[in-house]
Amino acid sequence: MTDQATMRRIEVAPGDRPAAIDPGPAPMLQWIDIAALVVDEGYQRELKRGNWTAIRRIAGQFKWSRFSPVFVAPIEGGRFAVIDGQHRTHAAAMCGFAQVPCQVVPMEKSEQAASFAAVNGLVTKVTKWQIFKAALSAGEKWAVSCDRAVSEAGCHLMTRHGDPNRNKSGEIYPVALIHQYVRAKQADVVTASLGAIRRSEFGREAAAYTNEIVKPLLAAVADRPWLISQDVDLAGFLDDFDVWSALDRAAELTKQKRRQGVTGVSRYDFAAAEFGEGLDRAFPQRMALPAPEKERAA
Repeated sequence: MTDQATMRRIEVAPGDRPAAIDPGPAPMLQWIDIAALVVDEGYQRELKRGNWTAIRRIAGQFKWSRFSPVFVAPIEGGRFAVIDGQHRTHAAAMCGFAQVPCQVVPMEKSEQAASFAAVNGLVTKVTKWQIFKAALSAGEKWAVSCDRAVSEAGCHLMTRHGDPNRNKSGEIYPVALIHQYVRAKQADVVTASLGAIRRSEFGREAAAYTNEIVKPLLAAVADRPWLISQDVDLAGFLDDFDVWSALDRAAELTKQKRRQGVTGVSRYDFAAAEFGEGLDRAFPQRMALPAPEKERAA
């Protein structure tokens, strides 16, 4: 049953109507043989290695429910020039389909190129939060796993871009970062680290949940798996450790390295090192040691 509470009507302000409208010929919708579709390389992008990777990914997850009509223009010889949709058309061909649904609009070649530029240049970019929101709603495994790893820490993985002036404690915005650890089968690192922030006095402020802190903390904890397996008090560590001074030192070291001409340095890496050194000082007895000689022999 459709959830009416999530439905939004298509509404625009009367004052937003353009002063003049010249829509051109109305489009026609029809299924067209892939063999009749061509790509005009005079204005279309060349298919390189990355493009073929994307095409294979589309083919591997092919569903008509995810296939929007290919935008084409009729040309001589009964063929059709693809304006938008060559990736999904190649994927359909890769899957063995002979036809694809198309939106056909008559236009000259100059207008074809202009349409290609408009479709690819004026498109509204879908954000990582919107992708996560849709995947979570669809019950996709990766999204559900990310949400669970964060919620088990008492936090909330957000489905929208945050506003630093209005964010609340426990709100987690770096979706891609969380996905990185879940994909690497390190959801426990996410839960333990965020849970520690949530339980600490330090975690009462929204600033404690920013990427500036979460990213290096996750990296430091991931490099020390015994911290989780031995259930150390990470919340207490965060209250005792001067997080802000560590971040300041990391930022200053990054500047120094860049002044020295060192490239590829990241303040997150230096911050992770600062967090790691703090953890090693706080839990020296927890560091993994080689098994005793007798135990290895056994």
